[in-house]
Amino acid sequence: MSNILLNELDKELERRGHPFVRYADDCLILVKSLRATERVRDSISEFIEKRLFLKVNKEKTEVGSIVGKKFLGYTFY
Repeated sequence: MSNILLNELDKELERRGHPFVRYADDCLILVKSLRATERVRDSISEFIEKRLFLKVNKEKTEVGSIVGKKFLGYTFY
């Protein structure tokens, strides 16, 4: 079900030119700077909440370098 609902998110990220990986409701969006991570986090969270009418769990949302981050059980080094 999440793949159907989040298809619009995929299209929006592609339209913006962001490289991303999404599996169900887990998503990595890759950007070049810390400033960009914060800007993209805020604008995509707003898109999800206002256009898709879904709630973003801000406690689980992380920003920063991909080094040391876990995604689907894998850690990036």
